Amino acid sequence: MNAIPRDVVGAREYLLVKPEQGKSPTGSPHLFKATASDTAGHFEFIVSSFAPMTGPPLHLHRHQYDTFYILEGMLTVQAGEEVFDIGPGDFLSIPPGVAHTFDNFHNGDKPVRSINLMTPDGLFDMFEGMAQVAEGPDQGAEMEKVAEHHGTVIVGPPLRVTLGLG
Repeated sequence: MNAIPRDVVGAREYLLVKPEQGKSPTGSPHLFKATASDTAGHFEFIVSSFAPMTGPPLHLHRHQYDTFYILEGMLTVQAGEEVFDIGPGDFLSIPPGVAHTFDNFHNGDKPVRSINLMTPDGLFDMFEGMAQVAEGPDQGAEMEKVAEHHGTVIVGPPLRVTLGLG
């Protein structure tokens, strides 16, 4: 069996993150169990929490696979032109270049909980960059610039707007 090169995870032979450990980007409900600095940029592993009516705009990642495994709740997803629901135990992987968005419409006031794997990395730094954008009339354009810098392109509105829900 071929060993993983030591530099894949930096100076350590392994990465262990206990349940209460991880990093959350400024203002984010998501808990990153592994970020770029932990994986030499190969991936990010996130325990995500999606509150109702808080999904992102329709976007695509130039270089990343955006992968979801639903733990609790029902998440409504748009991938390309298709809209569908995924629930506990469902696995979804969206390749680079495919426009997608998602939102929590079916769970009352409870969040959808999922595991999210981004390959390669970039989401944590994008969230941190977006948290630094000042409120004001140029906020939307500045957020799009930050996203683009991290390989994410905003191509449309959030799903709740597309479906006339908010």
